[in-house]
Amino acid sequence: MIVVGVDGGGTKTKAIAVECTNGIGKIISEHETEGSNFHNVGIKKAGQRIREAVMESTRGRIPDLLVMGLAGLDSRYDYEVLWENLHELGKQVIMDNDSFFLLYSETRGGKGVIAISGTGSVILGIDGSKKVRAEGAGWFLSDTGSAYWIGREALRYLTKVLQGVEKETEMTKALMKSLRIRDIDDLIYWVYHKGHKVERVASVSKIVDKASRKRDDVATSILSRAANELGEIVSRVAREVRSDSVYVVGGMFRSRTYSREFERVMSKWKIKVLRIDKDPTMGPLMYGLDKINCKLSVS
Repeated sequence: MIVVGVDGGGTKTKAIAVECTNGIGKIISEHETEGSNFHNVGIKKAGQRIREAVMESTRGRIPDLLVMGLAGLDSRYDYEVLWENLHELGKQVIMDNDSFFLLYSETRGGKGVIAISGTGSVILGIDGSKKVRAEGAGWFLSDTGSAYWIGREALRYLTKVLQGVEKETEMTKALMKSLRIRDIDDLIYWVYHKGHKVERVASVSKIVDKASRKRDDVATSILSRAANELGEIVSRVAREVRSDSVYVVGGMFRSRTYSREFERVMSKWKIKVLRIDKDPTMGPLMYGLDKINCKLSVS
């Protein structure tokens, strides 16, 4: 029996295939490709990338059980669109938001809270059968404290600089150099005429973090506000499910400034921060293996 776990994130998509025989599973192969959040790249491209990851990992065989943790699966409408395009990839298919499987990989279905801050952001708390979800409604409606949120705030500040309202900083100089922007017309062209791309705006967060490490006060302020706002939402979810800890994962938690401020907010509520260092693909894979009582061989 072939079980495949897929992590379909905003930045990358990865599948791991396991063949289970007599309750013991051995990895067949794994495959990684570009991001597959269909809100960002469209359902056609997302479907192609997930299909590629699955079929390459199984070496062309249809899996008996396919479990997918997908960024962008945020509503019943998202589920319907994704199901229509992906349900034929396996004989049995299970899909949920990637946050559920990331949390499952740590708690195996028990109580806990997870906060993801990468391209977008999502918070999930589970207390027995109760689920409390915050953020995860996409770049327009939410994604507080995410790389996209940070990139957007930096570009808004740059707009004010180019209009003579705010002072130039090392961050804005770096932004102009990296994005090849000379004036407000260039910035408008970069944002609107080239087409709004979530990943491109989110990539600006790396410039912000680099500027913060060089003691740019504006960059540090943006990162701190992002972490603070996300942290306050996380604390409310944690209190709702009565958890004294939160698992964190995502690129923004690699920022020293961001992490320091997030941990400060958590300490205020006496909530312990636990970092996930597992491959996120292991979440859906472990869920699938548990479903059929198959243990992954470590040899």
